[in-house]
Amino acid sequence: MSGLFKEFKKVSSKEWKQKIQVDLKGLDYQTLITKTPEHIDIKPFYHYDDFQAMAQPAPQNFKICQELFIHNPETAGKIARKALENGTEFFTFYCDKPFDIQKLISGLNPAQLIFKPGFLNTDFIKKLFEQTEGKSQILIDPIGHLVRYGNWYKNEQKDFEKFKALQEYFPGNYRFIDIRSHHYKDAGAIITQELAYALAQAVEYVEKLGDKITNNIRFSVANGSYYFFEIAKLKALRYLWQLIGNEYTANVIPEIYTRPTMRNKTIFDPYVNMLRTGMEMMSAILGGSDYVANMPFDAVYKKSNEFSERIARNQLIILQKEAGFDKALYSTKGDYFIEENTYKLAGKALEIFKQIENSGGLLSQLYKGKIQQKITESATKEQTLFDEGKLVLVGTNKYPDPGSPKPEIDFYPFMKKRTGRTLIKPVVPKRLAEKTEMERLKQLGIKF
Repeated sequence: MSGLFKEFKKVSSKEWKQKIQVDLKGLDYQTLITKTPEHIDIKPFYHYDDFQAMAQPAPQNFKICQELFIHNPETAGKIARKALENGTEFFTFYCDKPFDIQKLISGLNPAQLIFKPGFLNTDFIKKLFEQTEGKSQILIDPIGHLVRYGNWYKNEQKDFEKFKALQEYFPGNYRFIDIRSHHYKDAGAIITQELAYALAQAVEYVEKLGDKITNNIRFSVANGSYYFFEIAKLKALRYLWQLIGNEYTANVIPEIYTRPTMRNKTIFDPYVNMLRTGMEMMSAILGGSDYVANMPFDAVYKKSNEFSERIARNQLIILQKEAGFDKALYSTKGDYFIEENTYKLAGKALEIFKQIENSGGLLSQLYKGKIQQKITESATKEQTLFDEGKLVLVGTNKYPDPGSPKPEIDFYPFMKKRTGRTLIKPVVPKRLAEKTEMERLKQLGIKF
């Protein structure tokens, strides 16, 4: 095999470009170049001549996760037990108030549980840590709460006083800080913004809690439909956090938790959502996620149900056990297209990050409304492309099925207008299909 290609002459990128130009028969070469929303040129070919490899740490495997919001702790515990018996490796619980811990964790292995509380009650969090024997993961994000809802839990000073108390309580190597960058993604931020805001948010914690907490941080990311760029995004995030983190302490180990974005999910033709989440999970795995959680195809409008949760879980099991993705974690190494665009995404995200830091940091920019303004601009551009049919969601703004049955909707599936005063303008998630779906549901006689 070593001599198989000896008779073939190596062709430079310049020669390839000349050949393409000849084949275009007078047309401009630039017509073959397209731009992404991040203003990155996608070239017609990629070549080893201008290949820039990036050294990126990556996990040796990925963990299958399933997510659930706790309404009833006993019921939630039963769902988790069944999921863990059927292929889920970690179970993630969301909650917005304290719950009966023993009712939830009875019969469960605490080491397989992840908790993401939406509140900051230090007494309850300590109790949860103790009753799970310090084996469960408890991840909190006060800044993420401010971003999403416009207010701190109490106020900035008191929230960080509580957070510092938890820092002193938890073991030194315990990851308890959750950078929920999916808030930015679900609201319409482009990839470079999502990366920069996540890094700037992490730096806010480091500046307030000390440089020893760099390895107490985990990034919770949402992956979208731009497959190769989502792979590159996660690789860039690992590279950039290690680059920035090493400025504070040595040997920063990035850790990433990935789930699908809500932004491109739809009510109509909901089974197409399985294709979307399938691609998003593949990019999450190949991008180097440590934990990957899928989303049920009907999560936009249906309450938790066994069928769609099983399908979501089985998507990941198929990728891991049957498709062999657990053995393909380094498969993008040396890929000219992905690695070059990883480099470009990292560079552009770093520029935005530096602008934020030079302007006083993420919190300062949130208070001034600058971050929200940038996300709104990006979201508006994307929404326009969708409305004009240039950005396609099959079954919604392209090839809709007029004979599809009325969807059985369990809860209000659209962005809710918040009432009451907020400290900052919140970063609110909004799906691209909402306006189209509202009109279609109205035609079907479904009102809210």
